[in-house]
Amino acid sequence: MLPLVVVRVNKDGLLDITVDREPHDTDGPLTRDALHRLLNTIADNLASPLKVEIHELDEPVFTDFITLEPKRAVQPPRPVRSSISTSTGEVSGDGFLPDEEVAVAVVVAHQVANADGIARLRLPPALLAGRSGLVVLVGQSSGKIAVSGGTA
Repeated sequence: MLPLVVVRVNKDGLLDITVDREPHDTDGPLTRDALHRLLNTIADNLASPLKVEIHELDEPVFTDFITLEPKRAVQPPRPVRSSISTSTGEVSGDGFLPDEEVAVAVVVAHQVANADGIARLRLPPALLAGRSGLVVLVGQSSGKIAVSGGTA
């Protein structure tokens, strides 16, 4: 059985929402303009399509169904090897967007993720000082990843 969302329009044109007969808390007064976004959020949070009843003042009840938006499978960017010059300390990578901010990470260790996919590693701050090794460049807009030196 689908979750039931009941929307009641009050005399001021504001909306009162219940989900399976429980009041749904909103951050403030809810108008029709925000209803579609809210229904999609409720469907996403419940991971389920919704049956929606809209009760207008002195009007019949309208029934609709909200389905989940299909999720696109996000493919992580593939690392691309880039050049590194150890004699000058220069690191470069290509394929980034023009004027894109690029994060730089120097790899000092590798860790295996646990069964939940979480990798946790504590490092002493002194270990990071003056450490050279694998360098990872990450495009903040494009998600482009460039790996220089060592092995990923």
